[in-house]
Amino acid sequence: MDRDREFREFVDARALVMRRTAFLLCGDWHRAEDIVQTTLTKLYVAWARVRKDSVDAYARKVLVRTAIDEGRRGFFQRERTTDAVPEHAVSDHSTDLDLKLALDALPPGQRAVVVLRYWEDLSITETARILGRTEGTVKSQASKGLAALRDLLVDEPESRIYASDVIRKGKTKLTRRRAAVAAALAFVLIAGLGTAGYLALPRLASTTSVTSADSGVAPAPDRNAQLTELLRKSYQLPAGKTAEDVPEINAKAFVFFTRTNTNTPDNLRRAVARVRDAQGVGGVAIALKPMPAGGTVTCRDDDIYCSIEERNGIRVRISQYPSPTQAGEPEMLRMYAEAIHPDGSMVSVSSDNMGAFDDGTWGDPGYSRTPGRPNVVLDREELIKIATIPGLTP
Repeated sequence: MDRDREFREFVDARALVMRRTAFLLCGDWHRAEDIVQTTLTKLYVAWARVRKDSVDAYARKVLVRTAIDEGRRGFFQRERTTDAVPEHAVSDHSTDLDLKLALDALPPGQRAVVVLRYWEDLSITETARILGRTEGTVKSQASKGLAALRDLLVDEPESRIYASDVIRKGKTKLTRRRAAVAAALAFVLIAGLGTAGYLALPRLASTTSVTSADSGVAPAPDRNAQLTELLRKSYQLPAGKTAEDVPEINAKAFVFFTRTNTNTPDNLRRAVARVRDAQGVGGVAIALKPMPAGGTVTCRDDDIYCSIEERNGIRVRISQYPSPTQAGEPEMLRMYAEAIHPDGSMVSVSSDNMGAFDDGTWGDPGYSRTPGRPNVVLDREELIKIATIPGLTP
């Protein structure tokens, strides 16, 4: 059975259930269909890598994360399509107002718990695993959310989700991704070693480390050079992104150094860069640390912007922190991927939408500038890829 036929059968069997789940997560049928379309497109692209005995669980996890991510976007960032401008406010009679109000009153994390527990009929353990929460948190959030949802019904409008549209969008996305990979490989071959992108292994001699007299960076040429070479051999920036030096702390792009001259020296090995693409400039920082107390990474019970994944036996925590800004300014965002490696060391990789670095903290993002782009410069998958590079340890 070919890929498209398998996928079409899955869409025909599960799209309706996914649409209802998405509605309970967002409270609007049109947004629910957009969420399902996005989820199915992602699923189509990953179809060859998804185990067929766990495709429902994988699709459910992608759906929930897509709905939560969509809910975090600002109101004016959401698509609102119409064929004519209404003269009066449009009332949506296709949904039960009480149910929408009850769901809208729940925070995204609590809403996700209620939908997975009582709509998808998952166990507490399964719900906790999907959301990266403790079972106690799932029980508490489910109990609080039930009161707003009892005995409420909705009139479901006709679905507009078609497998052919999803497959068409998925093929377009696959084509673009393959074209981007091919273009990146061609660029590397043409430019040659030493000139290909930001990680083409330039000047990896002992002078790689930052050692100027006014930089305050202690020379550790051997290990820092080894880490720099390892990073560059194991990871390439996505197509369309370039890395720049950070002159305010005298750091070369993604060249490891050791911080010692601040008021609170921590002797951590770090690598930083200001990354630029068509949307603007953001910052990326890598820090290699000893194992934290407890020897593991977990999410706090009240942290809805956190999830736990395991990649090749390495446990990774992904978290995001928006910060308040002045009225009318873009929101400051920071996303982290923190991984515990088999030797017990931690790799922390952060991405932000500012591109500023504070010379008082040497390698940590600074908040002294206005955000230079709407989103973080590297997405969660890119951060996880860096954080789980084998051997990237102090």
